Amino acid sequence: MKKATLILALLLTSNLILAQEEGTKTPPTTTFAGSADAYYKYDFANNIANNKTSFTNSSNSFELGMASIEASHKFGKASVFVDLGFGKRAADFSYNDTSPNDNATFLIKQLNFTYELSDKFKIIAGSFATHVGYELVDAVDNKNYSMSYAFTNGPFFNTGVKAQYTAGKFGLMAGITNPTDFKTALDSGTDQKTYIAQLSYTGETGAVYLNFTSGSNNPASDTNTTQYDIVATKKLGDKFALGFNGTYASLKDDADSSLDASWFALVGYANYSFTDKVSLAYRIEYFDDKDAAKYAVIDNNVFANTLSLNFKEGNFTFIPEIRFDSSSKDIFFKSNGVASSSAGNILFATTYSF
Repeated sequence: MKKATLILALLLTSNLILAQEEGTKTPPTTTFAGSADAYYKYDFANNIANNKTSFTNSSNSFELGMASIEASHKFGKASVFVDLGFGKRAADFSYNDTSPNDNATFLIKQLNFTYELSDKFKIIAGSFATHVGYELVDAVDNKNYSMSYAFTNGPFFNTGVKAQYTAGKFGLMAGITNPTDFKTALDSGTDQKTYIAQLSYTGETGAVYLNFTSGSNNPASDTNTTQYDIVATKKLGDKFALGFNGTYASLKDDADSSLDASWFALVGYANYSFTDKVSLAYRIEYFDDKDAAKYAVIDNNVFANTLSLNFKEGNFTFIPEIRFDSSSKDIFFKSNGVASSSAGNILFATTYSF
């Protein structure tokens, strides 16, 4: 009798524990991450008109860059990713979401939904950062704090739907979106669409990405852009790494073919790690704008050199940087306002990830 009672008690206890475990199962938790950056820049001519690239339009001023808050959640085959940006860098990135008289600095950088049809094939819908180019919008993800001409004049983000297929080391992506850099086509003034694609190979010590985008990105001037882009990375041992970005853009005007133009950029990256905490990053770029597609000066090209030290302590990085740009035409300015073919600056930045 005692043995039967004991067995019954054990069965009831085990059933109760199992029921409690099943009853207290919770869906996967939301994952949070983020980053922040700030900088001080001094243009050697103390003229902000010498800044021709994104996110560092200042001189002799301490500037807040951007605070980013990211949240992601996955349940089964579905997931969502939210990326919010606070600050001037966020406003510059989402420039079509603001107006010249708008001081908004809190913006949605990315918001997208993913559904995995299989472990190799998934659909992503929403707003996502561009697949084109080597550099990324968050300062914490780059070795150089200032941005290249290739990044500045290329697409920033797309809003639409894309399909992504991965087979081992190879990947294929294709999608259709609103006009480039518009979160809503209603603000773009056109119902034209942009088509995007990427073919990628990712190995153990290197990767290659072939990128494509074509469609409307400046409806006010009836301009459509087709851009071909290649990104390659290679690690040469534990300390040295190389990167390359080659990009070509063709601009077609629907109303006036005499306004058609093109530009291209070749960018090289080299990074050497002295220790786990100290590294040196060098970027060299040739930007060809002979058709005045971007800077309204015919037969112009720019040669830019950027050298950045990275001192890292945990999630904190301090970046002293020096940069020199020279052009074939006088698109820069001296301290007295006279046009010049060169410009330089020194910059001190901090980034932090969490």
